[in-house]
Amino acid sequence: MSESASDRAAPQDVLDELSNASSPPVPQLSSSTSSEDDKRQCWVCLNSDEDEEDAEELAANGPAEWVQPCKCKGTAKWVHRACLNRFIDEKRKVDDRVKCPQCKTRYIISAPKMGYLYSILDEVDMQVHRISPIVVGFMLAKAVYWCAVTHGAVTVMTVMGCDEGLSLLESSSPILLLLALPAIPTALILSKMICWEDRLWLTMRNHYAKIPFMRYILPSFAPTSQGPMERLPPLFSNVCGERTLSGALLMPSIAALVGRLLFDSVENNLHRTLLGGLTFVAVKGVLKIYLKHQRYMRVCRSVIMNYPKRPESQQSDGPA
Repeated sequence: MSESASDRAAPQDVLDELSNASSPPVPQLSSSTSSEDDKRQCWVCLNSDEDEEDAEELAANGPAEWVQPCKCKGTAKWVHRACLNRFIDEKRKVDDRVKCPQCKTRYIISAPKMGYLYSILDEVDMQVHRISPIVVGFMLAKAVYWCAVTHGAVTVMTVMGCDEGLSLLESSSPILLLLALPAIPTALILSKMICWEDRLWLTMRNHYAKIPFMRYILPSFAPTSQGPMERLPPLFSNVCGERTLSGALLMPSIAALVGRLLFDSVENNLHRTLLGGLTFVAVKGVLKIYLKHQRYMRVCRSVIMNYPKRPESQQSDGPA
């Protein structure tokens, strides 16, 4: 009877052992989470608690102090107080309201209260710091304005002659001069930005067949089958600031020089300068149109060639 009872109890013990073996162990979440939180790494210097530090530095300054100044989580929430102080000092040069670069939380900085004199001087210093860019911009605008006035006066004397231009400036109203003289270089710069040569070149290309005697005067403008029209280079030239500014400001001097060389017989200085300026602009425009058209023809007739194949003997002798 005892053997039969033990035989009946054996299957129950086996089932209990199997059930205990099949159930997975319960993970220790609290211990792992606490171990992850205990790991600290400074996001400024990237040093952690596990990094070995210099013994002399530890003896001099002691262990580094850790802080949690923002809403960041994990290892990113820790930072050395000394590293954070250096970071805040650098950011305060731009803005007094320093924020965390990750979570954008503004740092809470506790500072001792100072006297009223310190508060007044600090506020004055901050206002001066804010107003300084405006003052600098105003001074630069003022310098540009007076440079434009001076260049306008020089342009008047260059175009009309020294004696006539000076007498005109002396007889004019000061308010009128302060308004009119700066407009002269401004008008020169705006006129220089008009790319009339490109528009004329494009018109001549599009209406070649409709313009009489065009095929005899400019035969190179005739449509060719060597290059498709869709390979047209940029229609308008890129505006270069330095080139536009220098060309516009030098235009009165160039016009006066060309007028003296080609139209010396004209007694009126203003008329002579205008004729010299128109001649210079016309000749330069023709040359520019010719250059642009030649560039267009060069692009249309250019062909991308295949890369030349080397003989097999040379390929085998080459480096592996």
